[in-house]
Amino acid sequence: MIRRILVVTGGHRVALDDFLGAVAAICTERGWVWAHATQPTAQRWLTDELAGQWDAILLHDIPGLRLKRGSEPIVEGPDARTAEDVVNLLDAGQGLVVLHHAISGWPGWEGWAEVTGARFHYRPGRLRGEDLPSSGYRLDRFTISPVAEHPITAGVEPFEVDDELYFIPVLNDRIRPLLEQDADMDGALFQDTWDEVTNGTSTGVTCAGRPADGGLHGGSRLQGWTTVAGRSPVATLLMGDGPSTFEHPMFRLLLGNALAWVSSDEAHAEAAASPVEIPLP
Repeated sequence: MIRRILVVTGGHRVALDDFLGAVAAICTERGWVWAHATQPTAQRWLTDELAGQWDAILLHDIPGLRLKRGSEPIVEGPDARTAEDVVNLLDAGQGLVVLHHAISGWPGWEGWAEVTGARFHYRPGRLRGEDLPSSGYRLDRFTISPVAEHPITAGVEPFEVDDELYFIPVLNDRIRPLLEQDADMDGALFQDTWDEVTNGTSTGVTCAGRPADGGLHGGSRLQGWTTVAGRSPVATLLMGDGPSTFEHPMFRLLLGNALAWVSSDEAHAEAAASPVEIPLP
């Protein structure tokens, strides 16, 4: 089956040639076609008026946030029309794959975290009625392993990557876990993102003292899961920081499987049977 894939980037630096090269290789191997759009103009594709144009949309972007090292991260939008367009698209059943830093998108809209199943906060924010600190990150080498049998994990064996780990709130009641990693999740090992971005360099602030067992206030070992948003199947993968991950054969298999699953009849039937309303801002 020929699938049509839309890849969305923008709002965060990325090794674009390497990333798009991986997407091209995946699509060529599977006989799919794909196109690339960049934020903010890419947002015009995310509306129910274009539902069915793409079998899957791969998000590797950060809409709604202005980032500049040495300056305070600034939250922008979404405006009412943009949020309504996205919710309508999800209600129409658009399959989404959310990759790595795309979980930082729309920090001014708590409902977007319900779509992705987690949120990376570049600045202190509010989620599910609670005030939360900015998230943490670190670069490390770790092993990613499947924790459930699922079409997305089919054929995926444990694999090592040099990638970026996140210390983030995860909405455990929203997700179906698929992958986890084996790194030390002590909060003291993670740099505070607000401190790093706003000051232009780390001043030593970490996530020390925060629990490492997941939930809104701690980190999580999870690296991949699925959710339902509206009537749309959604897959979230947290790895995907740079070229060494993009070229890894297991990552490419995993990403290809995720794109295939969110565009499958099975995934759409499951989502339509148990729709989840996403609140507007």
